Amino acid sequence: MGDKAPGKRIGPVSTTELELFYQPQVARLDNRVISVEALLRRKHPHEGWLGPREVLDLLHKPGELRALDWWVLERACRDARAWPGLSVSVNICAPHFAQTGFAEEAIARIDASGLARDHVELELVENAYIRDFEHAAANIAILRKAGIRIALDDFGTGYSSLTYLMNLTMDKVKIDKSFIKDIHLMRSAAIVQSIVALSRSLGMRVTAEGVETQEQHNILRASGCHFLQGFLFSHPVSAEDITALIADSRGMAIMPASANAADQRP
Repeated sequence: MGDKAPGKRIGPVSTTELELFYQPQVARLDNRVISVEALLRRKHPHEGWLGPREVLDLLHKPGELRALDWWVLERACRDARAWPGLSVSVNICAPHFAQTGFAEEAIARIDASGLARDHVELELVENAYIRDFEHAAANIAILRKAGIRIALDDFGTGYSSLTYLMNLTMDKVKIDKSFIKDIHLMRSAAIVQSIVALSRSLGMRVTAEGVETQEQHNILRASGCHFLQGFLFSHPVSAEDITALIADSRGMAIMPASANAADQRP
């Protein structure tokens, strides 16, 4: 599984050094796996596996970050063909959504991978501010019309999450793990409940990230989050491990990707 072809260079990084790990997202009511998020890793000869931040810090020239996004999207889509019941989520730098032709190129690359469009979710990552919401909204409209879902990642920690919700139509909000960590406290619980209520009122589904304890799980189930993601269910694992993971002894099972579009209410 994966890309065994000779690598190419993205700035100072060779794609032969890069790998994708995947973390499941589960339905809150029965822990069924409905999708996996692709997470970038780099194999360092001395330091072992490094995360995406260490890779991004090496990219400085125009176009390098976009080239990395395309590599991740293509690789994730090819890997996901082996999991017919699952969809795959891929992080995309927010300003790329505003670039001319972004939607058409993303659709073309997904189609070339052989993965169905409705098995793909693009997560808008607020690591830089979108300056042209008009073009971003147009690209997102094209992507959603093509059946590709759009999620706002790490809600509440970026440049202006509410501005994004005001200007862009999306399918999902992902609540950042910083809010989940202290959800047993009244203030954090109130913030999470407010995010869930706001998202539902706008017709969006909600994923809670960073779920690590059963107590957090119980509170989030009651709060109305649709999907959960975190170490309680699985650490990020290699593509080769996903098939075994979704059928392991904890009872997690594949939910058809078509069900990901349905509201997971009791």
